[in-house]
Amino acid sequence: MAALLEKLRDIGCDIDGAMPRFLNNEDFYIKCLKKFVADDVFEHLQETLKSNQVGDSFKHAHNLKGVCANMGITPIQDIIFDMVEVLRGGEIPVDGLEKINSIIEIRDKIKEYLNE
Repeated sequence: MAALLEKLRDIGCDIDGAMPRFLNNEDFYIKCLKKFVADDVFEHLQETLKSNQVGDSFKHAHNLKGVCANMGITPIQDIIFDMVEVLRGGEIPVDGLEKINSIIEIRDKIKEYLNE
């Protein structure tokens, strides 16, 4: 488990900042991380961005931003932050699909770490 957390730190996750929110319980954090990477919010965001659904895209992106902030998943949080602000303004980000693809790549990397 320590190796997994170290890999997350290596890709820029703020595990040390997140652990107090999980009562410093690594098992609990990993359980939540597994649920996070299995969540369909990633695909829903991708679909709503493709179909120019600003309201639904905002809802999914805002949800993703909050979970990432709580879990210290900084690489995704850094990407999603700007996207949320553009969506909040009522527009689809010009590079929205590119950003969600980057987010999905990071999510998939975390999935790989969980399966090692």
